[in-house]
Amino acid sequence: MIETVASGKNRRTRQSTEAFAGLPRLSEAQRAVLLCWLKSDAQERSWQVLLDAAGVDHLDAADSLLQALLNAGALALKEEFRHAHWQPWRVVWRDLSALQRAAGLVAAPEREAAHQDLLEGLGRLAQTHPELSAAVHNCLGASLAKTTLQARAELLRALAQWRDEQRDGLRRDFALAARDHTKAITTAEWDWLDAQLPLEALGIARFEPLLWLGGALSLRQQDLQMDLRSMVFCGLPSKQFAAPLSVTAGPRDYWLIENRASFERQARQLEAGVCLIWLPGRPGRDWQAAVAWLIAQAPAPGRISCDPDPAGIQIALSAGQLWEQAGLPWRSAHMASASWKDGKTQALNDYDRRVLAELQAQPGLPAELQELRDYLLATGHKAEQEGWL
Repeated sequence: MIETVASGKNRRTRQSTEAFAGLPRLSEAQRAVLLCWLKSDAQERSWQVLLDAAGVDHLDAADSLLQALLNAGALALKEEFRHAHWQPWRVVWRDLSALQRAAGLVAAPEREAAHQDLLEGLGRLAQTHPELSAAVHNCLGASLAKTTLQARAELLRALAQWRDEQRDGLRRDFALAARDHTKAITTAEWDWLDAQLPLEALGIARFEPLLWLGGALSLRQQDLQMDLRSMVFCGLPSKQFAAPLSVTAGPRDYWLIENRASFERQARQLEAGVCLIWLPGRPGRDWQAAVAWLIAQAPAPGRISCDPDPAGIQIALSAGQLWEQAGLPWRSAHMASASWKDGKTQALNDYDRRVLAELQAQPGLPAELQELRDYLLATGHKAEQEGWL
């Protein structure tokens, strides 16, 4: 039942005597108009504004929707008496949040709560990842549209995970990790990230990645011969490790070291017959393809040395797959607790514990990495190989 209350000589307000309990059956056109109307959180709207929002192609749907919502108790309709007719003037939503939810939208209170959670999450991110704090404070201090703030927060969360996983790669690799597509980060977003963060230092390169290596390896490309034993180490473009490049003398074994300082230190005192390769955390596809090509051309066993932490175990396993796929043996090296437990250590964080839980459920873990996993779980501490290697 619709009740009418006069509010002036030529004005009245009509509304249902029943409270809003749910949407009536709506046509596809009516639902499209309703969703357009509910984009705004304004409690009261001009009827002309609502008509303009519906568009000239949906005026009939707007009229019938108005009547359906009035009957359903969703709105109070203010009308004016003009040209001998009562005509809609303004619409007042009786319970806008309930109407938004009924239409399948996130209501204003939930959106505001989500916004507060987003702000609090950014604050925590700045504490757990100090290298991202400048970008976080830029987000919090700027008057950004909520969609822009959400997009930037999404990128920063992805970057925090990138750092936690110790990944390394090109911008397209990060875009793929963050948004499942290599071109999903816009130019404006890259410009913002560039202005706020040292992306190269965070493992996101603009240019082609290099394979850093040294020791017992000789390469030839046409008339150019390169013997890496004549230099401490060098960086070569990963994509160069393919024909017409060839290996003229290979090593007795390969040794991959994750920590860059440890890599450079060991390169200066490397034993004969070893090819040393820097393992940049979780490297991109170009780096993996280069190493796979190298061990296919000059097969030899692999030793892999990573930080003795949960991510380090995962990185060692990932790099070891290159040897497994080539049918070659590999082992972890210098990661056992005896090498570092008496030195400087750090407490495990929540991310570390999640990774350890995954490793507990992973079958086929090599014995030495099982022992390291169990030691990390038992002691709650980890270390960085730079301290002893």
